[in-house]
Amino acid sequence: MNIKTTLKSSVAAAALFAIAAPVAPSVNAADDTLKSGNKNSLTVSGQVVRTLFYADDGLDEASFQSDGGITSSRVRWVAKGTVNENMTMGATMELNAPLSNPQASLLLNNGTSPGASTDTATQTAWGVRHQFIWVKHKRMGKVSLGQTNSASNGRSETTFSGVNMAADSGGTTFGTGNRFIDTTAGTQSISATTVGAVFTNFDGRSRTDVLRYDSPRFNGLALAVSAIAGGDWDVGADYRVKTGAIKIRIQAQHNNNGATSATVGGSTSFSAAALHDSGLNAAFAYGRRELDGNASANVDDPTMWDFDIGYRAKIFGIGPTNFSFNRQTTDDLSGNDTEAVSTGFTIAQIISPVGASMALGYKNYAFDTATNTFDDIDVISLQTVFKF
Repeated sequence: MNIKTTLKSSVAAAALFAIAAPVAPSVNAADDTLKSGNKNSLTVSGQVVRTLFYADDGLDEASFQSDGGITSSRVRWVAKGTVNENMTMGATMELNAPLSNPQASLLLNNGTSPGASTDTATQTAWGVRHQFIWVKHKRMGKVSLGQTNSASNGRSETTFSGVNMAADSGGTTFGTGNRFIDTTAGTQSISATTVGAVFTNFDGRSRTDVLRYDSPRFNGLALAVSAIAGGDWDVGADYRVKTGAIKIRIQAQHNNNGATSATVGGSTSFSAAALHDSGLNAAFAYGRRELDGNASANVDDPTMWDFDIGYRAKIFGIGPTNFSFNRQTTDDLSGNDTEAVSTGFTIAQIISPVGASMALGYKNYAFDTATNTFDDIDVISLQTVFKF
């Protein structure tokens, strides 16, 4: 029995069964809004993510069960109150749940011995994603204080694909901790280079401690700027427009690292996406990291570009079925004349009545340098997200 063929067939069959199952649309009438002791409202929400994935690095192959790839299990509390007719105020607390088998820790080998896979790697600590207070004025904009998204976060990930819970412009999903197999000498050896070390989308600063301001949207354009703890700063822009049958969104960011890093000056990126009323959609992203000081001597600035094309279909009554093809290239991230290419395809079924989704994905990770060649790594995944 060929375990690789059997596993691929099983995952595909499970995905098709889940997608095609006759689930009748219904209305989730649960009230998730609570009232606190004062007049503020409190909304509790979150998600649980589970995945089966299979990886093959050209030397070893194995199947794993994990949490999510680019999203993970979490819980959040959002409080909100009205100050007056023009102003609202609120606070958000969101925690990453301890993970049963974080995907980046599930490995095909231990770095030295083929076949010595890591099947379990429980993460026991809770982690803070968001912890901030905000004030919003209808005409003046919004101010946020605390740990939350910086102004540059998410600007490299514009998409209308509908599969962004399972695939984005970062190029990677599952198997990010696995090492490429070096084939330069004509024999296979385990290298020290991991998938996660050679791909990125230079997407700003993510979540950190900020004082952030978001402007109101004017003629489709909204701007954001944040002062980051430690002295750094960043800016972001978001433009949205609908022209005829086409919806367009463009985002851009610059993240300045000068105050906290002697080697990285910052990063700049932009991304754009378009969606036709027929469901056809496409997106493009580009990013660059600016190196400073000694790090910039005879070292090329790393760059990335990403392209995806997709289709949002209405096949089942439970929600849209979304298809997306994606290709991402990251150059010079792990050194001069290095190139990492990620190519993949994702099918996501949205289960709207219960706020869930199932996504079947395939990724091929390729990596080469000026002096070395490596086997590709293939990953097949079936991810389920249940939101509450």
